[in-house]
Amino acid sequence: MIKRDDRYDVIKPMVESGQLVSFNQIFKYIPKTIVAKDLGKKVDRFNVLMNHVDEFTLRELFRIGHFCKIDDWTILKLIMYDHQHSKNGHDRST
Repeated sequence: MIKRDDRYDVIKPMVESGQLVSFNQIFKYIPKTIVAKDLGKKVDRFNVLMNHVDEFTLRELFRIGHFCKIDDWTILKLIMYDHQHSKNGHDRST
């Protein structure tokens, strides 16, 4: 069994405290290479998905939420923040 990266553990408390409000902010704390590998994705494809969050499947999003120990609604809320801001032309990382 592959050991889960300990950096996933910082996400839930940061979401709960309001310090992290967007999906892409997760990758300030966990390298996207780690998450891509854990999902079985190539990093190049994962980068495309990060820039077009609406292309993630629900299964992929829920798996990321599971890695971070956050529930399905919370991961969807983080994705919706990025999705709404990308539609409005705002920076998705804030």
